[in-house]
Amino acid sequence: MTTRRDFLKETLGSGAALAFAVSVTRSSTAAALQVDATAKAFRSKINGGVLLPEDSAYEAARRVAFWNPMTAKHPAMIVQCAGADDVARSIDFARRRGISVAVRSGGHSFLGWGTCDHGLVIDLSRLKTIAIDPVNRVARTGAGAVAHDVVRAAGRRGLAPVLGECPTVGVAGLTLGGGLGWLSGTHGAACDNLLSADLVSADSRQLTASARSNSDLFWAVRGGGGNFGVATSFEYRLHPIGPILAGGFTYRFRDARAVLRFYRDFMASAPDELQGVALFPNAATVLNVVLVYTGDPREGERIVTPLRHVASPLRDTMQRRAYADTFTMPPYGEGFLPVQFSSCKATYVAQLSDEAIDIALDRLSRAPEGCNLGFDHYMHGAVCHVPPNATAFELRKPNALHVWIGGGWSNSAAAAPAMTWVNETWKRLQPFSGGRIYSNYQSTEGESAVKAVFGDNYARLAALKKKYDPANIFQLNQNVRPLA
Repeated sequence: MTTRRDFLKETLGSGAALAFAVSVTRSSTAAALQVDATAKAFRSKINGGVLLPEDSAYEAARRVAFWNPMTAKHPAMIVQCAGADDVARSIDFARRRGISVAVRSGGHSFLGWGTCDHGLVIDLSRLKTIAIDPVNRVARTGAGAVAHDVVRAAGRRGLAPVLGECPTVGVAGLTLGGGLGWLSGTHGAACDNLLSADLVSADSRQLTASARSNSDLFWAVRGGGGNFGVATSFEYRLHPIGPILAGGFTYRFRDARAVLRFYRDFMASAPDELQGVALFPNAATVLNVVLVYTGDPREGERIVTPLRHVASPLRDTMQRRAYADTFTMPPYGEGFLPVQFSSCKATYVAQLSDEAIDIALDRLSRAPEGCNLGFDHYMHGAVCHVPPNATAFELRKPNALHVWIGGGWSNSAAAAPAMTWVNETWKRLQPFSGGRIYSNYQSTEGESAVKAVFGDNYARLAALKKKYDPANIFQLNQNVRPLA
């Protein structure tokens, strides 16, 4: 293992002038940055790749998943890391120059935390290694892996990880923020199934966090976000899984009120093996209710039958599937318009009341084309049985839901109406949140928002932040300030 002293020698050179001179001039389309010779010397020490603004691949590499005027930023460099050593060198380089550090795996942050202006992006997307141990039921993944790849690899062995519902969400950000998905009712959150994580700390040490090693750090990374280091790999517990019952129903928008009220009551008494999402893919067009049942498919058919009668569905796609096919099953990804730009905010609903339903439907009736809304991650079962202080992920109240509110567009003239609709809809639903926020759906910044994420665990996280990142190097995240 390369030592921190070796990093400093290799990266900085002895007796060198260490000023990191970046001059910035802005144009209407991009920032033109001039990076000095020291930065280019750093580039030669990276095993992966380093992109500077003059490089042809820079424009594509600086994009994040939710690409809009608020997230279109211009980092001074993007380090496409090949391993933990590259991460450590990058942290040293940025820390000694006092420049911002952004960390990206899947890049799905609503706030665009995977990028920054004038700073350094640690891009982990090349760390995609996945190894499945079917005997011990363990998966080891690089931090650049995405949910679909891990689910598919484990599925070949009749196993499944507890990860998210979106195929392209990065396992790193998902797990560090808690991680909710189709299996949370039976097996808890992603962080509840984490066995260990390898991280590079703010002082470039390479650490392993597990129940046996750095146990305080292990508690913190299970829901505490990227506050305590850059995670480079993970070990997950896997679960046996066979064919499941999955798919859903598409309803007319005029039936949405009745269906949503039924969905609320239906999920309140649902078995742990069932998870359901209710989503509007494009303004006031249709409502899709998507279901995954991981118990006996025959029993699942009996359980979901009432949804065939609450209203007459336009489409019924419930059938037996492989678990990996949940990422491509209809109607989960259907009805969304293809767009070039998108913006998303989210809120937490302590309970799906009639009033919250009415507000959501009223807002959808006023939505521009391309806007969408979903009631997601219904909280029940195993994820709610874990004590709130057992991990940093504290938000485990039964019967709560998480709501995402999105806008998409391709014509620049549509940006302002879409983003205004998203912001106003979010404000209208905030009173039903009870002042809480799901970490992976955080869409407002500031200390009050972070306290709304972590609740009673905030003080312990602040103390650990002081231990592992006293200078707050890692602050583009659900940022906990180091305890004073």
